[in-house]
Amino acid sequence: MEGKNMSYRMFSLSALAMAFFVASASAFAAEEAKKSTHDGTVVSITEGKLVMKSKDGKEHTHALSEDTKVTLDGKSAEAKDLTSGTKIRVSTLPGNVKVATQIEAISKNENFANTHVGELVSMSEKSIVMTSKDGKEHTHTLAKDAEVSCDGKPCKMGDLKAGMKIRVTTKSGDAGVAIQVEALDKNAKFS
Repeated sequence: MEGKNMSYRMFSLSALAMAFFVASASAFAAEEAKKSTHDGTVVSITEGKLVMKSKDGKEHTHALSEDTKVTLDGKSAEAKDLTSGTKIRVSTLPGNVKVATQIEAISKNENFANTHVGELVSMSEKSIVMTSKDGKEHTHTLAKDAEVSCDGKPCKMGDLKAGMKIRVTTKSGDAGVAIQVEALDKNAKFS
């Protein structure tokens, strides 16, 4: 009987540990999915602080930590590699938007990683089909909370028309899922 009780206790502890692991992994994944991003340019940057100007011209300050990931044209970089005027995309956690978790900078490339520019072919409530600059057709599933804008203002997928110039931002690590669709109708180019 003692052996059965011991086995039962070990099984219970193992099951509890596994449940804790799964819950922790799910919470981490949910937190990662909630990251918010915004684009702009570098005003100034030091090892511990980034001052940036967003698309609307407002300045924002973000603290940098040792864990802040910095890339320049898709390659690993350091904060000191970024200069004033460099185009950047900053990721933060919603619970603490003052701390940058990632900075993607571009100087030679036209677009950020996970960003595709092209022309809208067709769309539905759940997906879009676009052609890229090289003429290849791509289909993206729309994330449930995908942001859609027309000429810089929030709009709905139904407001988009075939032939519009669009910029699609996909989920990090999953180029098939669009988290943002920016369309141009009157503006000549993306900012």
